[in-house]
Amino acid sequence: MRHYIFPSLIGILVLATYFYSYIFKESDYTVIVDARMVNFTGIEDFIPPFVNIVSDFFLTTKYKMMSCGIRKSMSQLTFNTMCLLKNEDNFLNGNHSLNETWLSTRPCKDTPEFRTPSLEFLTDPETVRFAFIRDPIERFVSLYLDKCLNEKNCWSCDSDMRCVVREIYSGLKKIQNHREWKSIPTYMDLHAAPLSWNCGFNNDLTKWNLLIMGADAEERKSSILQLGNLMKRQGVPEELLDKVQKDTMEGETIHSTHKSTNRLEAERQVREDPVVRDYLHKIYFFDYLVFPFNRERLDAKYQTDFWKLP
Repeated sequence: MRHYIFPSLIGILVLATYFYSYIFKESDYTVIVDARMVNFTGIEDFIPPFVNIVSDFFLTTKYKMMSCGIRKSMSQLTFNTMCLLKNEDNFLNGNHSLNETWLSTRPCKDTPEFRTPSLEFLTDPETVRFAFIRDPIERFVSLYLDKCLNEKNCWSCDSDMRCVVREIYSGLKKIQNHREWKSIPTYMDLHAAPLSWNCGFNNDLTKWNLLIMGADAEERKSSILQLGNLMKRQGVPEELLDKVQKDTMEGETIHSTHKSTNRLEAERQVREDPVVRDYLHKIYFFDYLVFPFNRERLDAKYQTDFWKLP
């Protein structure tokens, strides 16, 4: 028995250490800032970047284009645009609109070749990838207005924004730390997840054309024009290009919130409520580093390279 006791104890210690590290895993991550790697282990209690939990790809092999549908970042219009490009005859003959909702039946909706890129497609040097990205705090306001006030889908928080940000943070922390054996993202996790948690950005962000969008039509114009240039380069016919640009600029989806009467109050609380701001910084700070967003709307500390300071 003595020959087995020591190895058994060692085995138990190793297993205990493994389970402890799995359940209470410390965040350890780096990002490239100003062309150098920064280690953020132990700095604040941020939600880390690049935890890939959702990959909503829409593609057309005809024009060798692939998009990443990021929730609350023009994803519905992206889906409809790519559905049009996949088979313009089916789309137009069915009288479909670029402003249709997710509930609408469209010919491309669940076809594997529209949602699942092949290895050949991904490695083709002529394949163009694009994604609309949105200022993270502005995106949160849209999320709050749509999912919490309109859909009443924010846990039991109702309109309590402090409750909403706490729940978002808690849910993303569980996924980050693997504290649940099967950490399956919830509906709200998928909508609130940082931009960098989408579409395998952790592996190939440099391959994507990132189109920064704003809240209203005027601010969207630049990103729509950039998309038009990509489509033109890929050989999309002029009449389809005109339709996409015209309908996208003029139309609205039912999920659009930039004209909401509640937006001003939500934006005021996001600006002034210290609890809400603290959580928003912890959740979305890395999106402001990973992507080319202006950090002026963040608190003064987060506009600096504070990790360099003593």
